[in-house]
Amino acid sequence: MRQGRPLRHDGPVSINEPQARDLLVPLLLLGAVVSLVSAGLAQGFWLANVHNGLLALAFGGVAAWTLLLRPNHREALLFGAAGVLEGVLFLGRQVAHQAVGDTDTWWGWIGVWPLALVLAVITWAVLCFPEGRFLSARWRWLGIAIMTIAFCCSLLSALWPVEYAAAGIDLPHPFRVGGLGAARDIWNVTAHTAYALFQVAWVVGVTARWRRANGVLRDQLALLGAAVGLTTVALLVGLMVWHSPRLGLVMTPLVPVAAGWIMIRLSLTRVIEKTRASGGLAGLSPRENDVLDLIAQGLSNKAISEQLHLSIKTVEPVVSSIFTKLQLPADATINRRVLAVLALLGD
Repeated sequence: MRQGRPLRHDGPVSINEPQARDLLVPLLLLGAVVSLVSAGLAQGFWLANVHNGLLALAFGGVAAWTLLLRPNHREALLFGAAGVLEGVLFLGRQVAHQAVGDTDTWWGWIGVWPLALVLAVITWAVLCFPEGRFLSARWRWLGIAIMTIAFCCSLLSALWPVEYAAAGIDLPHPFRVGGLGAARDIWNVTAHTAYALFQVAWVVGVTARWRRANGVLRDQLALLGAAVGLTTVALLVGLMVWHSPRLGLVMTPLVPVAAGWIMIRLSLTRVIEKTRASGGLAGLSPRENDVLDLIAQGLSNKAISEQLHLSIKTVEPVVSSIFTKLQLPADATINRRVLAVLALLGD
């Protein structure tokens, strides 16, 4: 009953080694973010804008790191988009803050209006954490609604200087569109409410995923929650002691950095690697090895029972025992049979 053994390779299969073609995107992404932040810092130091530069480096760095180890990772691509947008925001505000006269009007403009899109992309990243997928079709529709609202807010901010005061930009707006008073009234109602709802969506989304999660995913969410909690404490301390949110804002890059560490170090692929390194397959019984070989051939539990001339009630506990010994948690978001085969191929 060892038909599955030809599936094995002579050595372990690396699932994290990037190929040459996989290096381009992370390197370009990291280069873009570093260039934007460096150009912004060259304009001088502005404490109120530091958090945007740190967030750009955190999101961009985590995205590049993750994409190097897990090419085309959806969540990493969302992080990359957030990093580039944060970098553009940071550079625009830096140039506008140091501007003399009206020569840098467009820089001030580009440092303000993308903010709603940045928050929307970050909201998508939170709702899709850790693998870049929405929890369900309903959550996907919520994501589309969030992006639509963000686009409308950004369009409003792009046409009128409704967000300049909050951003600390004193330059004139490049467009002279009538109806500023009405636009400001609409902005005060819609944008502030939308930004608050985005943050509520973060909490609700993570909570919903936590309730459905177990095993590795629950550990991932717990550590992410700890990073968010630490940032929140810093925000509250800053407000109470210095009457400023600046300490909390400077601490916010901790969240994407923690998320990146979680995606790499606590991913299910790491579970497989640890199983290989610890000789997890060596702990399987002869019957469990036979069953795992047949799983690798694509056989269902019923087909395995027929192949081994066993009852289905005998095979099912053996399959469960394999998953337990390979430390593959019961999780609706993963296929443990596929992960078990990966462990077999890498043994």
